Amino acid sequence: MHALGYEVSTVTYDAVPKLKRLAKRAKITFPMLSDENSEIIRAFGLLAENYPQGSFYYGIPHPAIIVVNADGKVSHRFSERNYTDRPDIDTVLEALKGKLSG
Repeated sequence: MHALGYEVSTVTYDAVPKLKRLAKRAKITFPMLSDENSEIIRAFGLLAENYPQGSFYYGIPHPAIIVVNADGKVSHRFSERNYTDRPDIDTVLEALKGKLSG
């Protein structure tokens, strides 16, 4: 991603202390943003709605990679509905290289 000129960050419903522990343990250096109320997750239509409010997993997003261009507009969106699936990184990289349309 960096070689193509993109920066990487994550958005999760996890609290900041949990993200700090993960970053330290996994030696993560890119920004990990906490969206504890899932406001950003909802804004992008990624909320996994199969978990009831009050559940540990309530607020969790569907797996997604969203690319925002320099103008702040979404240029590419890759998402899956099943939590165990992830967007295929080779497909994402090819799209970012301009070989596929977003």
